[in-house]
Amino acid sequence: NMADLIKKVVLLFLIAGLIYSLSKNIVEYQKKTAFFSSYQEEYDKQKKKKRELQSEIAKSKDYYLVEKNIREKLNLLRPDEVSVILPRPTIFPSPTPLAVKPAHEQWIELFW
Repeated sequence: NMADLIKKVVLLFLIAGLIYSLSKNIVEYQKKTAFFSSYQEEYDKQKKKKRELQSEIAKSKDYYLVEKNIREKLNLLRPDEVSVILPRPTIFPSPTPLAVKPAHEQWIELFW
């Protein structure tokens, strides 16, 4: 029957259209979630950087910390401070023990 065939073809096209639309929406959704996650990571990174910079600004406003940093960079002391300079420790390698051969083997190696 021609009417049943037409109904089946229309139904087939309708189902194919719905499947195409659904797959297109799924792909777009995946792209948007990937963009959102990358944007969220960048946002978190910038938020952390902002906190660090605000912390540095707060530290730079502290008079005693600024004074300490300047004194350390210029190697200066306060009048009541004493500087103790320690030499850097040097590490000497321990000698590796040599295997001592018996005297007769040493004589043999010397002559032959």
